[in-house]
Amino acid sequence: MSLSLGAPLALILGALVALPVLAHMARQVPRERKAFGAMLLLHRVVKRLKRRRRVKDPLLLLLRVLAVALIALAAAAPELSYPDGVPEFGGSGRVVVVLDRSMSMGSVQAGTTLLQRAREDAVSLVGELPDGVAVGLVVYDTDAVAVTSELTTDHARVAAALTATQPSYGVSNLRAGLLEARRLLGGEPGEVVLFSDEAGPGQVADARPELEALLSLGSSVVPRTVRAEPARNVAIVSARYGDGLEGGQVTVRLMNYGPDAIEVPCEVTLPDGASIPIFADLPPAGPAEERITIPTEAEGGVGSVSCEDPDLPADDARYFHLPRVGASRVLVVDGDPGDTPIRSEVYFLERALAPWGGLKSGVTIDVTTPVGLLDLEPERHRVVFLANVADPRPFGPRLTEFVRKGGSVVITGGDNVTADRYNAALAGVLPARIRSSRSIADRDEEGVPADMPDLDAELFGPFRRGGRDGFRRVRTHTLLTLEPFDAADDVQVLLRWSNGMPALIERSLGSGRVLLWTSTLDLGWGNLPLQSVFMPLVQRMVGYLGGDAGAGAARIDAVVGQPVAVPLPDLAVEPKVLGPDGEAVRSRIDGQRLLFTPEAPGAYQLALESAPPLAWVAANVPAEESDVRAYDSVVAAEREIAPELLTRRIDLAGFAWVLALALVAAQGLAGLRGSAA
Repeated sequence: MSLSLGAPLALILGALVALPVLAHMARQVPRERKAFGAMLLLHRVVKRLKRRRRVKDPLLLLLRVLAVALIALAAAAPELSYPDGVPEFGGSGRVVVVLDRSMSMGSVQAGTTLLQRAREDAVSLVGELPDGVAVGLVVYDTDAVAVTSELTTDHARVAAALTATQPSYGVSNLRAGLLEARRLLGGEPGEVVLFSDEAGPGQVADARPELEALLSLGSSVVPRTVRAEPARNVAIVSARYGDGLEGGQVTVRLMNYGPDAIEVPCEVTLPDGASIPIFADLPPAGPAEERITIPTEAEGGVGSVSCEDPDLPADDARYFHLPRVGASRVLVVDGDPGDTPIRSEVYFLERALAPWGGLKSGVTIDVTTPVGLLDLEPERHRVVFLANVADPRPFGPRLTEFVRKGGSVVITGGDNVTADRYNAALAGVLPARIRSSRSIADRDEEGVPADMPDLDAELFGPFRRGGRDGFRRVRTHTLLTLEPFDAADDVQVLLRWSNGMPALIERSLGSGRVLLWTSTLDLGWGNLPLQSVFMPLVQRMVGYLGGDAGAGAARIDAVVGQPVAVPLPDLAVEPKVLGPDGEAVRSRIDGQRLLFTPEAPGAYQLALESAPPLAWVAANVPAEESDVRAYDSVVAAEREIAPELLTRRIDLAGFAWVLALALVAAQGLAGLRGSAA
């Protein structure tokens, strides 16, 4: 509130208040007369002179002074101004209703969401508009949509569209909403009636340029704020899996946006459906952190954390990626069991895959004879080792289908391997046709050493930290020779022997892979099991091939309502995107990417029929929408942009003139009454 003067120099007239004071002091007529003797005059003369200098009739003097002061003040044209509440609505004939349907509008108070209240108020406003008033409707969340393409006098149509507006998981983009409103007005003045909770730290600040544009056109923005008082919400800000005790820990961070301390029950649900209940204590308007220990074995995929909070149900769950915890299964087919453990074809392979029994290595081994390939389960096994298997022909179609659906096979040499049988059974997946086994050194010689691997190859990437030189000590005296082949995108030589012959070849078929090791994984043809690189190489193979139950699947975090791009390998069939409910979600292929937009929070998977997921997507609601507190208001922003629109002014000059005249009349009456007395 402020006081301004139109003619401040007129206040100089206030000096005239001295005139009535002087006149009042100079002329004071005695009111009482008494007879006295001559001697009395001599005794009282001094006292009488003192009495004459005293002020008589102080009320009359005050009235005269105030009258003169008010006349001077009125001449100065005083004006009182103060900021008023909100802009007035009505009278323009052109109205745009802007409705916020973002996630925060789902806040519940007294059993009703803010969006429901806003819709009811907006419908009532439209219904009360006079006939002929042109109305438009804009709804916004992350983006804004003009529900009516232009202003219309069909109020019933606008009211029906308001009633049909549903909440979303989007963020509050007030700027986009006001921009659409300005477009509907077509650059002409009008009234924008805004129904919003104005929640969040940046909503109003980001919309300031559009507010300025609307106000500069002569339009007014009339906010009809709907808000829970006080604002309350408990949100799960993040959930992340990491190393820790037993099978690791999920760290959950929560935030209390309300003014009171609160305890909420929460539950962590793992991809296999197992649940872990917890309670979280949150301080007023503050964060909290909880750590949940995961069991030593758990399936990989997408888990969730949910909390019971009635204020904003939309953000009561958050989804996180969980890799395979504990053992995953690798099928090892022993083609030459041997009469002692050390002579077994897979003795060293078993120790390399699971040196501590499988719990800490992340691998559980199913060792079987070739007949056990009949029990191959794509949903259970991710990698198959064919260790010196004599005849894969009975299982060739099953293995080929296994690879084409995303499984991986490692084939190793040995005395039982014959070219005709392998070429006939696995022609569709072999990296190269096998010619024969060939001795390249005497058995009592050291054999031919391996070359150093290319560390740019994904399989050998971990050896950058050390151990690469160990490959020089790997030797073989016998190996499988191959038919001539051309390296291509789907076939590549990963490692060679020092004589230039292939040692390890890979072929990719979609998300499935086949590795061919031209020597053995026991001591039959070489010394690989005795070298330091053996165990890390074998374990790296399993992880590289996706054997740790989902390690080969991409893991992507997403926000509801925002597009997701998933890189695609070369596939014979197009994968589907399955939503949280297991139903297919609309998607499209763009080059080497699959694009889709999650419409609800939850776990999405890129899947092929009867094969493990190619990718997991954890879609969550935008965290910023959980902050339901108001940091700024549209009215405050309008006052700063155009203060004259929201300022009320009162002209005090008229009041001053009237009061001055009243005081003049009052002093006249007071003077007459004094004379009569």
